[in-house]
Amino acid sequence: MSGEKSFLKGAFLLTAAALFVKVLSAVYRVPFQNIVGDTGFYIYQQVYPFYGIAAGLAVSGFPVVLSRLASGTNDQRRQVVVHTAFTTISAMGFAAFLLLFFGAGWLAEAMADQALKPLIQCSALLFLFVPYIAVRRGAFQGAGNMVPTASSQMIEQSVRVAGILFFSFFLILSGRSLYEAGLGAVFGSLLGMAASAAVLWKHSRKGQQTILFLFDRRTAVQVAVHGTAVCVSALTLILLQLADSFQVYSGLLAADMTEASAKAWKGIFDRGQPMLQLGVTAAVSISLTIVPLISRARKEQNKSAEASFSQLALRISFALGMAASAGLAAVMVPLNVMLFKTADGSDFLAIFGLSIFFYSIMATMNAVFQGKGNDWVPAAGTVLTVVVKWGANALLIPLCGLYGAALATVVSLLAGVCFLMIMWKKKREPFLPFVFIWKTTAAASLMAGFVFLFVHGVITPESGRLWSGVVAVSGALLGACLFLVFMVKWRIWSDDDLRILPFGEKWIKRAGMWMKRK
Repeated sequence: MSGEKSFLKGAFLLTAAALFVKVLSAVYRVPFQNIVGDTGFYIYQQVYPFYGIAAGLAVSGFPVVLSRLASGTNDQRRQVVVHTAFTTISAMGFAAFLLLFFGAGWLAEAMADQALKPLIQCSALLFLFVPYIAVRRGAFQGAGNMVPTASSQMIEQSVRVAGILFFSFFLILSGRSLYEAGLGAVFGSLLGMAASAAVLWKHSRKGQQTILFLFDRRTAVQVAVHGTAVCVSALTLILLQLADSFQVYSGLLAADMTEASAKAWKGIFDRGQPMLQLGVTAAVSISLTIVPLISRARKEQNKSAEASFSQLALRISFALGMAASAGLAAVMVPLNVMLFKTADGSDFLAIFGLSIFFYSIMATMNAVFQGKGNDWVPAAGTVLTVVVKWGANALLIPLCGLYGAALATVVSLLAGVCFLMIMWKKKREPFLPFVFIWKTTAAASLMAGFVFLFVHGVITPESGRLWSGVVAVSGALLGACLFLVFMVKWRIWSDDDLRILPFGEKWIKRAGMWMKRK
């Protein structure tokens, strides 16, 4: 019983740390964009995917696989796993460093902006930190100690965000170029990685022993193969951003847009990224708290509980993802002004916001598959998503510009969800009931309609940033309340669904009162 409580406590601790990291990762981009403007935001977002990939390798991929291999083994076997993993991941990280550092010129040329070369080369240094961070986190998690992993994640993100904002502000204030400010932001990310490594080193000093070098070929293959599979599925959004880095700016230039205008509009398009991250945070974080329960039910061979928890995770992600997408579209104009000073791009950003719905479902299904021990289905779903994104970008950007790029993201994530649904049904797992789907869709549509009428009834093109902020926040709160009322009043959510939401017990009592009145 104590082992079970420890397992759940550790899982929830990592979830809380991941939530902190996601929220901070989305929020800091708003003041950063306000400091450097749309063109400076474009510069940073062009190279951000390289940091995202390095961070994903150090957080979501290799540590997960390493903790599986090290969990429940004796000290000698654990040392073999740790040393083998460090050697394997070091080789992969050094190869990534060489590829980025010496291929930076080619990559910058492929992005149609040679001035990005120094930023890409600086980003290459991130991959040198990955082996130590990933192995230390995996070893601690395998031993059942989640504190070092959680604390290193939060320290890394805090130092990184502080560094990005400080260096960008200082360099802009000093009259340096936007590309130099972007380089300062990348350096801030390097400081974050260094801080994470320092935290893990401090935790690892206790009880450290000198042991001869150990290597196991079979373990190396497991780390490389399964680690890559887990990493790929965790990097879905980053890989979609990478596709946009190569295709959107160059596509706008091909459409005869000037360089200055194309950079600014790509920066405006990138405003959608923090909105997407914030939008999926609630849906994914709440639904992912259920995944450890799925893993536990699977270990206990309790198939009914496993299926029940899987359904619960899907219902929560489907409903909250749909509500976030619909609500974001309804308040997009004042929200855009509140966060980024202007309403530019609100139309295609509203289309881009539909990605919240599809990614919420995809991320939850990926986690459920992995909780059941299947790493390959999520990886295949991500590969399909990225391939569709590249193809849809190539087709739609020349035809529709940034509307096409936004639609390409939505279509690619829809393709990924459809693939996962097919695999889900092949496993003979029940999907969401049709009644739940159409009732939830109706609730989200009604909510969005009311909020849209409210927002556009009180805001005008002349509304300033302060009033836009008041309207955006009021509209979001109104939308959240309306959606919850619809979901409870129509009994779309069961008591189990409501229980895992904030103030869930109060909503259950409210639902009971409404039922009695009938």
